Amino acid sequence: MNKITCKHIIRLALFVMIFSLLTPASGFSQSKNERKILAVLRLEEEYWSKGDIDGYVSLYAPLDSTRMILSKGAAYGKENILAFYKKYWPKEKMGTLVLDGEQLERISRKFYYVTGYFHVKYPDGKTIDGRYSSLMIKIRGKWYLYTDHSG
Repeated sequence: MNKITCKHIIRLALFVMIFSLLTPASGFSQSKNERKILAVLRLEEEYWSKGDIDGYVSLYAPLDSTRMILSKGAAYGKENILAFYKKYWPKEKMGTLVLDGEQLERISRKFYYVTGYFHVKYPDGKTIDGRYSSLMIKIRGKWYLYTDHSG
């Protein structure tokens, strides 16, 4: 039976280290665009949780065709989306937002389809949970929400 020597342990450690560097973990296999899109989602959480609806809507694309899908139609353009949020989501109704379970699908160089789960928690302990889907658009190197739907 062979003895395990310090030399064997060092070789094994080097092998494990090199293997782990060459094998991408899920977080490391994301593209630069995917990381940027996920950063936008983290900003969504931050702005919403602070009650900063202006900051939240700043994440929508600066295009007239940008839309938020509603139960009875859609709001088009950032100004109309902002007006909707200000009317129906005053700061005291916003709660704390967490997005998770993100799935990103590249549609083209300039579009990604994103789905996931949302969770809004209120100070009284109540929560609202649901699903969302968004079409993200890249404009001059920056990612924005282009079409947004949650339910």
